[in-house]
Amino acid sequence: MGVVGPTASGKTALAIRLAWRFDGELVSADSRQVFVGCDVGTNKPQPAELGGIACHLIDVVEPGASFTVADYRRLAIPAVEGIARAGRLPILQGGTGLYVRALLDGWNLADVPADWPLRRRLEARLTGEGRESLEAELRRIDPVAAAAAQRNPRRLVRALEIHALTGAVPSARRRAAPPPWRVLLLGLEVPLPVLDQRIERRVDRMLADGLLDEVRRLRARHPGLDLSGLGHPGPGSGQHHPAGPAVRAPAADLVPARPARTLDRRRAAGAGAGGTLPAVRGRRRRGRFGGVGMREGEGHWSGT
Repeated sequence: MGVVGPTASGKTALAIRLAWRFDGELVSADSRQVFVGCDVGTNKPQPAELGGIACHLIDVVEPGASFTVADYRRLAIPAVEGIARAGRLPILQGGTGLYVRALLDGWNLADVPADWPLRRRLEARLTGEGRESLEAELRRIDPVAAAAAQRNPRRLVRALEIHALTGAVPSARRRAAPPPWRVLLLGLEVPLPVLDQRIERRVDRMLADGLLDEVRRLRARHPGLDLSGLGHPGPGSGQHHPAGPAVRAPAADLVPARPARTLDRRRAAGAGAGGTLPAVRGRRRRGRFGGVGMREGEGHWSGT
């Protein structure tokens, strides 16, 4: 089973309820929750919230370490199969649609390892020439891969890296071999005004739960690391201010920016490879589901 949707749509809370109801365990599909120590800023499920429910694929690598979609798929497949062998229900939950697609659609990504010198050269081109230049080059090589990249700089760089290393068009390297699982995928839809309110409440809770202290700890452990990619305030935010009441205003102004942009991008992405899955409304591969506050077959949930 999978639970997907935009930021603050209630994925984790629903997934935990489902795990209790159907004797399940969670498998995170969040590209930021894999990093150790990034708890508050990524809204990582905590033991008190999980109540004994196991959650796999969180706290996998240190911040700053490389962790790719291929790495995620390599770890997620045995996690799902191990849960099933134990007689429990694997419940995939998270907002990184690329992870969900790679896992459930069976993308073949792991056979082209990263070439870091080449990647750094491509990243230098990205900085010097701009995203449009790399996008135009990829479009000439592989229009399908260019469309799937959705103008995301990291995906453009990776696609060009694959082409340079293999000589093949990147989309051909992603031939799918879906796993032989029966999957019920639930897509949560929440009105935008409600999402905005939830994000504001989440920001307040993150600050109260020690977001700025977490940022300071991460800065001390990993000097020079760009934390904005990990769901934390970036340069210029609260970690540059002394602790005290005055820190809340600048930090609160900055923290909601990434979730809001993420929501806009996911809505615009629609069915694209990198965003959340399209308005799924209880997409099924086989099987039947009912209960837990949902209208059967629609995937709508009345929780928060």
